[in-house]
Amino acid sequence: MESTSDKASRVFLKNPVFKSHGLCVLILIFSAAGCYHLSLRLISQIHYQKAMTASREGHGELAAMHLERAAHHQPADYKIQKELGRVWSESGALEKNPWKAFLLAQKSRDFYLEAFKLNPLDAESAYGLATGEARLEDAYQRLHPKMKMTPFRPLFHFKQAIRLRPHGITYNYALARHLHKKRDEDALFRVVRNLVRICPHAYHHLRKEAFWSPRVKEACKTGLQEAVREKVSPRDALAILSSISAGEKDWATAISHYRASLDHKRFQNDSGNYIHLGHLLLKNGEFEEAEKIFFHALDMSRSVENHLEHLHRLYKREYELERFHSFCQTFSRRFIMYAFQTDILMARSLIDLKRYAEAKEALGDLNRKSPSGEAYYWLAHIAQTERDWDSMELAIQKATVLDPANSQYHLTFSTVLKRLKKLERAEREAGLAIRHLERPTCSFFNHRAWIRWGKEDYFGAAEDWESAIALNPNRADFHAHAAEAYWKMGNLSQARAYYQRAVILAPNNAHYSRKYLEIKEQEKGRNLG
Repeated sequence: MESTSDKASRVFLKNPVFKSHGLCVLILIFSAAGCYHLSLRLISQIHYQKAMTASREGHGELAAMHLERAAHHQPADYKIQKELGRVWSESGALEKNPWKAFLLAQKSRDFYLEAFKLNPLDAESAYGLATGEARLEDAYQRLHPKMKMTPFRPLFHFKQAIRLRPHGITYNYALARHLHKKRDEDALFRVVRNLVRICPHAYHHLRKEAFWSPRVKEACKTGLQEAVREKVSPRDALAILSSISAGEKDWATAISHYRASLDHKRFQNDSGNYIHLGHLLLKNGEFEEAEKIFFHALDMSRSVENHLEHLHRLYKREYELERFHSFCQTFSRRFIMYAFQTDILMARSLIDLKRYAEAKEALGDLNRKSPSGEAYYWLAHIAQTERDWDSMELAIQKATVLDPANSQYHLTFSTVLKRLKKLERAEREAGLAIRHLERPTCSFFNHRAWIRWGKEDYFGAAEDWESAIALNPNRADFHAHAAEAYWKMGNLSQARAYYQRAVILAPNNAHYSRKYLEIKEQEKGRNLG
């Protein structure tokens, strides 16, 4: 016999109204559950974004508070745990108290560990864990200097991070520094070799590391050779190998590597590359080959004048100015449009060789053809070398007339006028030199200050030294000179203030200290009087 409850159930199931109401109830239950889950995620994301903003603005504790709230709503989100690790790590790095720093580092490490547990494939979490363990190990050894062993394993975690991201440059650098600290040289050399193999440019940074040594350099060379074989940035790797050989004065090997470097991505080769190759050939005594390469560089150059100037410096550095003079003669025949520049450079090379008579004759010929400020400037330079001040004054005056906007010419003219005690004109030329400068420099103001000092214009001299100080506030002598100018004017308070600054900048200068105390006593006596 059917029970009353069974009858009610059968009626309920057969009734379409009851069926639709039940379905609605189920939908509402599932919707509510879904909305609750989404609301938790949304609240978590809001706190996470607030944490990121606070962190960028340097509010570490506020960032940590928002991250902890975010983690409360989404405890399984590894990114939140990782950010908590980073925030507490930064706080620990700023903490001065060693015990507090240790506890903060421990807290940071624990969050990184939780992040790594939640996502064992995240290299950043593994790296954060490694750096946290390394920091804890250092702090532990400082707090317990007698303990030889520590409970921390940074090396294990560094290797985990690199396993997850083998080409992580930052990770490999950190591991190298850790191995150096642990004095594990063999492992260090392996990491260094691998580092330059995957990133040849790392060599330039490794050279600045505390662990740099001849053996580390050899490890770099091996890694660079592996990079070339595996075609990992071979152009850069070969160029670096060339620079290493050049540093060892193995010019033949340096040339070989650099030529091979230029064979990769030839479209990148420019005149600067060929000038560098020519310089290596010059150092190796391959003068004719160097000239061929230099001509090729100038053929493709977009700034021939600048590159000619650069070549002059290279030949001068290698004490091969005779060869440069010959090179310029050939160049002027092949590139007639640059005849003036090459003639000036040939005259300058004669000056460098101290063949002044020949240089004067060459510059005189240029001026007879077409007078120029540059030719007269170098004639003034020769006259200065020969201490012929009258000839220097005449030559540099002509240079300023021909090129009145050239600041250097006015400065040189001012210098010779100062020597000849023509101070009014010297000051005027110094002013023109300053006016035509593209950017003001303290040396020009210092030059005019001394002219004004010679004229007993102490106020003007003080003004110039103050201008020099504004451009270079760390020059103690400028402060001392300004102090002397104010002392000459009887302004003891200003004199004392400037000497005080000079003493701060140069505490070992006995003269500054003595003058400061003297002026301080004078000022005190005046006040008492």
